[in-house]
Amino acid sequence: MRSSFIKRHIRAIIVITIALIMLNYYLNQNYTIIAPGITIDLKNIVTVENGSKNEKGSFFLTTVSSRSLDLPLLMIAAVNPYINIEKKEQMIPPGWGMREYMEYMKRWMEESQKIAEVVALKKAGYNPEIHGDGAQVLEIMPESPAKNKLFPGDIIKKVDGEQVNLADEMVKKVTSHKIGETVTLEVQRKDKVLEITVPTMESSTERGKAVIGVYITTLNWKPILPVKIQINTGEIGGPSAGSMFALEILNQLSPQDLTKGHKIAGTGTISLNGEIGEIGGVEQKVVAAYRDGAEIFFVPEKNAEDAMKVGKKLGIKVVPVKKLNDMLDYLSKLE
Repeated sequence: MRSSFIKRHIRAIIVITIALIMLNYYLNQNYTIIAPGITIDLKNIVTVENGSKNEKGSFFLTTVSSRSLDLPLLMIAAVNPYINIEKKEQMIPPGWGMREYMEYMKRWMEESQKIAEVVALKKAGYNPEIHGDGAQVLEIMPESPAKNKLFPGDIIKKVDGEQVNLADEMVKKVTSHKIGETVTLEVQRKDKVLEITVPTMESSTERGKAVIGVYITTLNWKPILPVKIQINTGEIGGPSAGSMFALEILNQLSPQDLTKGHKIAGTGTISLNGEIGEIGGVEQKVVAAYRDGAEIFFVPEKNAEDAMKVGKKLGIKVVPVKKLNDMLDYLSKLE
């Protein structure tokens, strides 16, 4: 009798173990967690030729941490309100591995750095330039309204009749539309030039943002800068630190300390006209900034509602901004 009891328990343990292994594998393959990442003092990774790093305060880059989900992380996410679980298909294009996706995000990081450099140098009185040959399509999302209209390798040259030289310019023009509105694209496909209309859809990761569901990069982008600037972000990817790069560059070029001795974090893309664009993972970035001692957090205006809820709970000042000038105006009034 006792032997039969032990055998039943062993079988139950084996079945449960197999079930947990299968569940863990399923979670790992299909889901990702989005958690507060690291913050980086930008003076440690940005160096401007003939610039100064003697500021008492700091500007901080903020990140999110994304990892494949497993059972231990699932339990942590269940009790931590600042860890989100996302389907991998919402983040990574079908057929791409994590390495390919991270390489794509690194390319966006590099482009965002160059745009930030151009914007900051113009603000400082220089005359930099940045050139590109259009936005090249890398991949189409499965749910994209552009599916079977656009294809990898297509080069988008115009949006609604206006020329786009950089991927950033295309993104700005598309996201200026309301969700469901139609965008007209001029596309170069090998030796043909085509006019293609595509309705916008809502971004799966940024609520209320109009997109057409394609992954793009600038074709042959070429910055021409009068001042040498080095930015070393290592393995960090994505365009969301552009606004903070611009502030750090201006701070090193300025005779005054723009931080006024404060620890200031933030996030947001930056366009060539100085507009600050919305990003994902804003709640996690506010948490990371607070955790690492930041007093102030700059956030794109379209992300402000979510960021301010977290900021109010934690006690960190969240400042919504639309343009680089808004950030500089706020800093000028700091004491």
